[in-house]
Amino acid sequence: MATISNERDIRRIGNNHNDDRLPARLLAVGEVAHFLGVHTSTVRRWEKKGLLRSYAIGLRNSLRFKQEDVLSFLNKSRKKSIGAA
Repeated sequence: MATISNERDIRRIGNNHNDDRLPARLLAVGEVAHFLGVHTSTVRRWEKKGLLRSYAIGLRNSLRFKQEDVLSFLNKSRKKSIGAA
């Protein structure tokens, strides 16, 4: 196991994070629905149509979504609605 020998090593290790952002986390259907302001059925429908990328987790194949995928979907949706106006 590597040891941290001085303050420079601590700074180097601390700077390995991308822009001090939180690590990506997987969101449940309900969390995505709440964030987007829609019903959970809408999130599931978008997932089935391929508009939102999902991941099956665990033995029950529970749907989860990456934060970055949800934000990307939201940005694409906003661009389409602005272009349509």
